Amino acid sequence: MAFVFPTGNGTFQQDNAPSHKALIVLQWFEEHTDEFHLMSWPPNSPGLNPMEHIWDVMERQLRAQTPPCPNISTLRDRCLDIWYILFPVMYQILVASMPRRIAAVLKAKGGATLY
Repeated sequence: MAFVFPTGNGTFQQDNAPSHKALIVLQWFEEHTDEFHLMSWPPNSPGLNPMEHIWDVMERQLRAQTPPCPNISTLRDRCLDIWYILFPVMYQILVASMPRRIAAVLKAKGGATLY
């Protein structure tokens, strides 16, 4: 964290995945609380994680390609091709939408949203 947040003023988004709630991980967060802010995050909230949408679009584009990938090497190459084209634009759009997404979650009091 010192590398990512050298001044100690960063925010870490904890997505509440089971592996992130392991005792050793929680202890590590406790030991390093002065290095960054641990953001409280609602469980099961893929609408607040831009990466989930990028994976979804990538999967749909892969499934639409014909013929299907005949092997792992081709799958990797196709994934990388899609990633390099898709990621910069999608990420900017999704990050720009975060204030609206957060407002929708707050309005729904943590419940389901259109995102």
